[in-house]
Amino acid sequence: MIKNTDRKFIKDLIVGEQVESYFRIISFTKRLKRDGNPFLTLTFMDKTGQIGGKIWESIEQIMNILEEGKIFRINGSINEYQGTKEIKVDSIGLATPDGDLIKESDFIEEAPFDTEKMFSDMIVFMRSRISSEYILQLIESFKSKYKEKFCSHYGAQKIHHAYTGGLLRHTFSVIKVADLLADFYELDKDILLTGAFFHDIGKMEEFTVFPSISLTEEGGLEGHIVIGLRIFSKLTSEIKGFPESEAKKIRHAIISHHGEKDFGSPEVPKTREAFVLHIVDLLDSKLDIINNAIKNSEKRSDFTDYIPLLGRRLYNE
Repeated sequence: MIKNTDRKFIKDLIVGEQVESYFRIISFTKRLKRDGNPFLTLTFMDKTGQIGGKIWESIEQIMNILEEGKIFRINGSINEYQGTKEIKVDSIGLATPDGDLIKESDFIEEAPFDTEKMFSDMIVFMRSRISSEYILQLIESFKSKYKEKFCSHYGAQKIHHAYTGGLLRHTFSVIKVADLLADFYELDKDILLTGAFFHDIGKMEEFTVFPSISLTEEGGLEGHIVIGLRIFSKLTSEIKGFPESEAKKIRHAIISHHGEKDFGSPEVPKTREAFVLHIVDLLDSKLDIINNAIKNSEKRSDFTDYIPLLGRRLYNE
């Protein structure tokens, strides 16, 4: 048993220190070292965030006790790898409700901002920019059906905005930047901003985030673009008289927002609005990766460690 006074939350972990605490496992994967021997990579979470971890010894025995979504007692040290903190796990054991002083609420991740306010601000923003009465009805329909799930969902499983409320923050950021570009380049705001609003909604059904992050059957077979297109199409079909000319352009923006077929888009952007949505979506995701890499890097030098996702080291401001 670990005393509450000795426990540490993820946000308080410091590189170089020993840690003995409780964390929920949200994923683990068996990998092979260059010499062919196995090791484990894990992702831990608590209400303050997430951190990766590695286990180098007794792999087969430990895998027999690991279970995604369960809370474990962890003993290890905090290291830094490629600019990011992680736990080198020395020992691990399943926490028990009777024998461990833990509260379930400590392991339900909290959004780092007020999701209720941000969602309300996003809806007000859209209402002030959209001229089509049909699209305004569409937004209200989405709000009534999906608000709670949308506000609590991750923006991605691992790469960017991978936290509670991440989908909301990413979506609103893309909308606001797209709005600025729409003014500058004289684009159709109804099409661009609605495409931005709906571009990632399929992620709500693509993967679950509690008690662990995992693909749904639908998500694994179809992906979030196809799922999002279906959600959008169903919502528009329920609005009498929704103009097909608008729906068609918004559908195109949704299915092409990854930019290239090699990156998962069924089609490449073929309108100005779709092209801008792709660029803004890419910009916001990359900046989130950059911000996290710098935030999690120890200030030991002018540059972070090499970041494989970006193919570079970053200036450590």
